[in-house]
Amino acid sequence: MQESFNLEELELQLVNALQLNPRVPWNLVGSVLGVDPVTVARRWERLAAAGLVWISVYPGTPWDWDVVGANIYVRCAAGQASAVADTLRGDYRVATIEHITGDGDLSLTVFTPNLADLSSYVLTSLGAIPGVRDCRTHVMTAVYTEGSRWRLRALTAAQRARITASRPEVLPKAGGKLDAADQKLYAALELDGRASFSELGERVGISASTARRRVNALLGAGRIVMRCEVAQPVSGWPISASLWCRVRPADLDGVATQLARLPETRSCSSVTGGRANLLLSVWLRSAADIHRLEAALAEQVDDLQIIDIALSLRHVKRMGRLLDDHGRAGGVVPLIVQEEGDRG
Repeated sequence: MQESFNLEELELQLVNALQLNPRVPWNLVGSVLGVDPVTVARRWERLAAAGLVWISVYPGTPWDWDVVGANIYVRCAAGQASAVADTLRGDYRVATIEHITGDGDLSLTVFTPNLADLSSYVLTSLGAIPGVRDCRTHVMTAVYTEGSRWRLRALTAAQRARITASRPEVLPKAGGKLDAADQKLYAALELDGRASFSELGERVGISASTARRRVNALLGAGRIVMRCEVAQPVSGWPISASLWCRVRPADLDGVATQLARLPETRSCSSVTGGRANLLLSVWLRSAADIHRLEAALAEQVDDLQIIDIALSLRHVKRMGRLLDDHGRAGGVVPLIVQEEGDRG
């Protein structure tokens, strides 16, 4: 697939459907889109084989994890950013790696069990990598939205309603470690988020009905999250940017909630550790849209101060998924955050 490849309207609708429910049955997708279920299944398989779409699976939603999340800007020695990024690709603590413009060379999203482990990671693990000059760390204090809630908006309201109705029943939130069977199901879903319940049952050693019940319970209670991803260059939103902002502390919750609803917003979190107290990550139609977004934010939000803007030159890794130079999916590094002593 060439970098200039674009998704057809049917394919955009297909991705949007799976964004709403990554495990929606193909017969329902076909009915909603007005095509044969075999056609949509084959389209998905073709796009997935090319690395243009994929299903990401990770434990819980980030704001429900019993972990510390942080964004780290890394400055590298001249010509060393690529080598540093390659070193970090396989690190299970580093969920996302971006090569960026601005004050830093790399932007990392990192999850650790606690602040002490975050300190150890920054000072020992990250600091020991050849080519790393220094870094700036901001700890996330609340996450208002993240990538699993971003949508292509290619479906009508009626189509969205039919797909959304197929999602597992919402259950009370649950925490704690997954039991052995659920851990195996999680691992199997990482390999193939669209695997049938029969296939999952065979891999885990349980019946298909038990696999269905357990997977739906994991999803309904927020124990795991599944999200349909699309290679950004073919999404129609090829530009990624992060805006470091400051608002009055008393207005932070309201402003963050407002910004989380913007169609451009991929993630929005409150942060601490520097002048900024709000981090907004967006996908845009063009680089010029960043200026229009700045103007719109200044008009809509009183006393919003944009401290820094970083454009993403390329994503090396996104929520555990390894990406090539054109943003296409390759391997995966599981995002299971554990105490160092718990890892075998």
